[in-house]
Amino acid sequence: MIVTKVASQALRSASRYRLRTSLMMLGMVVGISSLAVLSSIGEASKRETMQRFKNMLGTFDTIIVRPGGGRSRGMPTLVNVPPTLRFEDARAVADLPEIKSVAEVQNAFDIDVQYRDRTTSPAIFGVSTNWLALRSEDVADGTFLTDEQNNSLARVAVLGTDVQTSLFPEEDPMGKTIRIANVPFQVIGILKPRGAGPAGATLDNIVLIPINTAARRLFNRDFLTMLIAQVRNPARGTETTEQVAALLRDRHHIPPRALDDFTITNPAATAAQVTRAGTTLGKILSGVSIMALGIGGIVIMALMSIAVSERRNEIGVRRSVGAGRTAILQQFLLEAVIVALAGGVAGVVIGIGGMQLVTRLQKLPQIILWRPIITAICLAVGTGLLFGMYPAWKAARVDPIQALRS
Repeated sequence: MIVTKVASQALRSASRYRLRTSLMMLGMVVGISSLAVLSSIGEASKRETMQRFKNMLGTFDTIIVRPGGGRSRGMPTLVNVPPTLRFEDARAVADLPEIKSVAEVQNAFDIDVQYRDRTTSPAIFGVSTNWLALRSEDVADGTFLTDEQNNSLARVAVLGTDVQTSLFPEEDPMGKTIRIANVPFQVIGILKPRGAGPAGATLDNIVLIPINTAARRLFNRDFLTMLIAQVRNPARGTETTEQVAALLRDRHHIPPRALDDFTITNPAATAAQVTRAGTTLGKILSGVSIMALGIGGIVIMALMSIAVSERRNEIGVRRSVGAGRTAILQQFLLEAVIVALAGGVAGVVIGIGGMQLVTRLQKLPQIILWRPIITAICLAVGTGLLFGMYPAWKAARVDPIQALRS
């Protein structure tokens, strides 16, 4: 009953001085809303980045080997890397006990693809028939490349959705004949859309053809621009990467101190780096929000300390009608807690609204992390208690007789 009465008195006092209460709430609003926005946006950005990496790399249980060593730049093509990665290398890597399967790849980016009077220049990938399994992809329509088509050097193609839109905007592409570098290919399938890669570029502007057809009928090359090896145990990805590197160095007769003539990428390690970067950024943003809460607590303490001097008459009247120092202490403490809690709730509402606005503008998934928000509200209440202690103690120490005389 006494607590209810003190809380009611604190609420009346907070509502009576609305401007001061609003200013004290402001720090809490900024702290909580910034935490809500930054934590949710940070998590949404991290998930979107991870999804884009997965779109580009397929799965995280693979090892990607490219020719050229550390001197090559950008995506390997048939003209910007030396021919150091051979079909025999892919078969040797596939024989390693830690490797489950290997996909062979040749690709080019400067070849026109035509259908009637329409022309586009997508990425042309010659791939082995296990490409879908290693990339966790699927076809949306039709079928994928088969071993029989690969062995017979069949001129068949599977299109990405961007290529379908460019060449067949208003008709079904299945069974139609397109010309890749003026060589006819029959469309047998359409890939499911993959979206954007880490840099934001589309991953659907692609045409897949059998690797043997690409090597002998289109590119006329006997080397690979990439091989993708799927590991049996992702937990041993680092050890398997070292085994692959040692095998290729031995096959390429590279001296012990010489640089590799190939580059190996471990997607799992890349994903771990992205995760660590996102976690570090999240900690920094959380620290900024907690600093804002601390500043809000200092504002509460400063304004309430000023309020004690302005409300000396009120304190004196309450003491003269029987209120003890404990009641005054409790009232001012509850005022600080109420202001902090109200600011926290308002900050949550504003933060969620801001998060939805930013994610909609940036086209990110809308993710609300309630745990840090609830933790921040608890911190706000604790901040109100901590920084309200001195003003409450100051108010409880006011002499009632001097307060009434003043």
